[in-house]
Amino acid sequence: MTKYENQRLCGGTFFVLLQQAKKQRTSQRKKIGGDTDGLSEPEMLTQLIRVAYPEYKEATKDSFKTITSSYKTCRIASGAYLPFKKLDIQSAFDVQIKNHYAQSLISMSKFTNFFIDVNHRGNWLVVALLELIESDNSISDDDLFYIEDNVVPINKKAMLKMTDIKFQSFLLGLWHFIVTKRPDNNVGRDTFNSWHEAGNTKRAPRKFISDIGNKSNRTIRLQILDHSNERKLFEIPSTGLNQHLKYKLKGNTMSAEILKPTEDFSIYLQNTYDKYSCIKTLLYSDQPRKFYDFYVCNNVYQKINSSQNTYLQKYIFNTTINDLIDYSNFIILSGTGGLGKSMMMRHLLLDAIKNYEKINRIPIFISLKDFSENIENFVEYIYALFNSLDGEIDISKFEELLCNGDLILLFDGLDEINSSLREHFERNFSTFSDKYSKNMFVISSRPFGNFVSFNRFTVLHLEAFSKVQALELIDKLDFRSDEPAIKTNFRNELNNSLYWSHREFTQNPLLLTIMLLTYELFAEVPSKMHVFYHEAYLALSQKHDASKGAFKRALKTGLTSDRFSDNFAEFCARTYRDEKFELTDIEFTKYFEALAERKKDVIQFDVTDFIHDLVSNMCLMYYESGKYHFTHRSFQEYFCALFFSKQKDKNLQHIGAFFDSKHIGTFGTYGDKTFYMLYDMIPEKVEEYIFIPFLTNLFNECDNGNGYWTFLENMYPVISYESGFVPDSYENTSSSFMYNFIVQSKNLHEIVDTSDFPFYEEFITDEYGYYNENWLYEFEPESWVLSDLNDIELEYKREFGVPDIEGYYLDFSIKGILEQKESYLELLNVLNDDEFALKKEYNNVRKYLGKLIKEQTATGKDLFDFF
Repeated sequence: MTKYENQRLCGGTFFVLLQQAKKQRTSQRKKIGGDTDGLSEPEMLTQLIRVAYPEYKEATKDSFKTITSSYKTCRIASGAYLPFKKLDIQSAFDVQIKNHYAQSLISMSKFTNFFIDVNHRGNWLVVALLELIESDNSISDDDLFYIEDNVVPINKKAMLKMTDIKFQSFLLGLWHFIVTKRPDNNVGRDTFNSWHEAGNTKRAPRKFISDIGNKSNRTIRLQILDHSNERKLFEIPSTGLNQHLKYKLKGNTMSAEILKPTEDFSIYLQNTYDKYSCIKTLLYSDQPRKFYDFYVCNNVYQKINSSQNTYLQKYIFNTTINDLIDYSNFIILSGTGGLGKSMMMRHLLLDAIKNYEKINRIPIFISLKDFSENIENFVEYIYALFNSLDGEIDISKFEELLCNGDLILLFDGLDEINSSLREHFERNFSTFSDKYSKNMFVISSRPFGNFVSFNRFTVLHLEAFSKVQALELIDKLDFRSDEPAIKTNFRNELNNSLYWSHREFTQNPLLLTIMLLTYELFAEVPSKMHVFYHEAYLALSQKHDASKGAFKRALKTGLTSDRFSDNFAEFCARTYRDEKFELTDIEFTKYFEALAERKKDVIQFDVTDFIHDLVSNMCLMYYESGKYHFTHRSFQEYFCALFFSKQKDKNLQHIGAFFDSKHIGTFGTYGDKTFYMLYDMIPEKVEEYIFIPFLTNLFNECDNGNGYWTFLENMYPVISYESGFVPDSYENTSSSFMYNFIVQSKNLHEIVDTSDFPFYEEFITDEYGYYNENWLYEFEPESWVLSDLNDIELEYKREFGVPDIEGYYLDFSIKGILEQKESYLELLNVLNDDEFALKKEYNNVRKYLGKLIKEQTATGKDLFDFF
């Protein structure tokens, strides 16, 4: 939130923030020479209007400049050249978004590509707009925004929780909301005024002084749509086989039969469709279900390039076999465990069958988990699979199909090939694909290396599920029809909170399914997070493989899943202690050889076996770019917590000291949930062997020292505050991780209000003033930013002077002011007031310690009074 209240989102305020994120303009010298950069405010507004109203006619330059200024300052809402209050324009834009979304998104993508400095200002723009919407109390939590590319709206409440945002879709959804729901631009007049300061003279432009977007703690990751691939971004595939089927009665049942595109292959196509159109899953283990009754198709994308804060991706939505044919004849579909690679390959197979008449290529599904050292001739190997579903085509005819490029070869599960056979497979596959390169090759795999052996292949990545896709999957699943309330309640929680709080799992279709199963047992997933992680482990180690027909991986280590878990838990704890989140082969071997758990097993196994099980069988880690990575960092945290939870009680105090000494940060910093899960696993033991000793030591030191002041010196040794206008406000938190965890988890923390702190010049750490960041080009009113005076270029100061100081950051040490009490009596009185936040917190925590100690004392003589 910014310091301004009751702000309003409207066309003018939206346009102001867009201006703040605009690309740098051509230098004044070039403009004098007659060049134009197309980045003027009137040109920008013209193109923004055309996103909503493509037929918009450009106004005369001089008249539209005045109109643009009036619209931006929220003095006018409509009029000549401003169509925003025309109902037909609003209605047309609404229909366009809901029925022809792709065209509007491409227009917005072109607009942002030309006008917006996404790399440097994109994150700020999104954060600023979210702040504006959050503070606009005229927008209810239930108001809808079309900010997702699947044309399903999301409400304000959910939108404000988002961290992964598709940049152009987000701007398009807000622009749609403004045009259709907020045509009265005048409502933003007060907001505009609060954001700007008048110049020194009547003719001077107003200076943008708002700190909006600069004070937020939001972490936003942007996805930038590459609009150069417009033609195939939004082709929605037809569903069902109806256009390629005819129906005939067999006895009293209706069956589907593929229309014979040619007499030669109808048997194969029909048999293949019959085999793969139904499937067993985790939920449907008793009998097969129709594949498309519950399948939700992932989007796929190609990574183009990346920078520190943004990355560019080419998307294919609602992926079909035709999309991939347009891309390349050589495709690798990469995705982590459970994301849906095998399901996508089955979808591509069925899609190729139903579209056979259009593409004239025969799809063949090759499951690589069945690949063995006995396979030397790929032609014979694939022909055997084809012939098992046809039986009428001889091998010479099949080779003719290969030579003509008439096949789509779908190789599923490259990562499931035994590592000892990988080189054998790649050598034979390379020869085969080179000889029959006219065919289409699609390979699915978990991420490993850079696929360097497949240099002609384009790598496309399966995208994690969006919230809409996650909800669609839950809607499709036939789950506990006898108790529909279970799924209904889960769906509501998924929609309201779970999708965002457990994104690593809700975005993964396999893990989302397990979450539904977990929800049936525990009903409240967040309160039993470690139980869910355990279920996820069981799924990856057992259930995932059990769903793949008769195939079930045996662990190469020879361990049971429980013993493997014990070994991996120690491995995670050791790497977590050293803050190692990715490991080279040498590092991996070092940690493996240090495992004490390994020595407890009668079965002997080496590091190669352990790696194979982790990467290929358990899917808990993957190999990429020469290093091993955890499939989910949260698994490392869970297994680390699991390892600590099994240690002797007397060692728990050392574990608590480890967390505190590492200064991991305040509760929840960086999303680290290790200690949270440890506490959730053994709360009573953590309280007895970690909380009580920690707090007892703290307050003993306070009692032997200066009481409350010793507490401040230890827990809050330095307190920060601000005065005037600064980019952000400090929240003072303890320097101790353990103390922060206790007060945050037990709701004992008090927010420090520093507004009563007196100003002391010697406490100043930073000074802030307004600075025009585009001063080398031209002084635009939108370019004024609040900046640390030490960061402003010396040339600017020489040319325009040092800006006036508008605000300060200050801090002081408790020890320092206690040593000079006479100089800081006013400040000491504020700190020592019984109503001061930290004084109240000090007393609250002392009471909490007393309560913990009392709970450890037996209250009777009966045996069960001691338990």
